[in-house]
Amino acid sequence: MCSEKRVTSLPEVPALAEILPGFEAVAWFGIVAPPKTPMPIAEKISTAVAEVLKLPDVRKRLADLSAEAIGNTPAEMAAFMKKDAERWRGVIRSAGVKAD
Repeated sequence: MCSEKRVTSLPEVPALAEILPGFEAVAWFGIVAPPKTPMPIAEKISTAVAEVLKLPDVRKRLADLSAEAIGNTPAEMAAFMKKDAERWRGVIRSAGVKAD
């Protein structure tokens, strides 16, 4: 995971997870459709994107950017987004962050 990796140009600097056990923060990108998109259309898009993410040149380019292609199903992506939002909602509340 990104939280465990060190920046190779700064090997003497510990990974944040070494200082704060359990810390995890990752950048992710996803393709989403409007909320009322019919499931067959969402699944067709998901399948097409997953196939593209399997292409060797795409995988290599993503790896060159230190990115990992996942290719989740619509249900898996929805669950991931919900879990991620819940985690950050808790962090924001505990830190007392307020919008201006």
